[in-house]
Amino acid sequence: MVVSARTPDEAAEKNCKPAREGSMLSLVYEAVRRFAAATVAMILLALVGCDLWIRSFQLWWDRHSLTCSVATSLLVLAVAGLIVDEVVARRQRRERALSVAVQALILYGQARRAWNMVMMIGDAGEGPAGTLTEELGNLASMLLTAAPGLFDDPVARRFLEEAQRFSASVLRVALRPQGQLSENDRAHLESAMSRLRAAVEPLFTRVPDADRALLEGLS
Repeated sequence: MVVSARTPDEAAEKNCKPAREGSMLSLVYEAVRRFAAATVAMILLALVGCDLWIRSFQLWWDRHSLTCSVATSLLVLAVAGLIVDEVVARRQRRERALSVAVQALILYGQARRAWNMVMMIGDAGEGPAGTLTEELGNLASMLLTAAPGLFDDPVARRFLEEAQRFSASVLRVALRPQGQLSENDRAHLESAMSRLRAAVEPLFTRVPDADRALLEGLS
């Protein structure tokens, strides 16, 4: 019986599929919630306008006081449950955007350090294996720690998926005997770093200029 072995990139890609499925469900839920909130807002505006300017509409509600009371209660419930909830959720997303970006940039800095260590081993033929192991261990630990916080943000989630693929590529090369970094390996690592840098760029724009310079220095 022949068993096909997956490469680290294929394994990382497989692990990203549940995240993408969850992302699609989250986007659909947010779209439905926003549509419902917009619908309730339009109904509210229409009812207020009709009540102010259409005399027959006012008389109809006066003759059906119970229906008016029930409709009013349902409308208040809808406003509190949808419109207010959407406003609060939007404010919370803005407040979390900066902290998520900082967390992603710290992870990116660690990824760069691990990448630099692997590239140094390839240049010198041998290098500080203990330091490389420590950097890779730190990257894996930070990746696991940051994943829950980055998952709920669509932009950060894309960066997280790219960071997982990047970590698999770096680990695959680092596990080889020292001095065996080929030109293809070097090109593959440089391409992986370029994709990771492109994925983190949108998160950089969320950070104020002063803090951005500090984080760029740390990374």
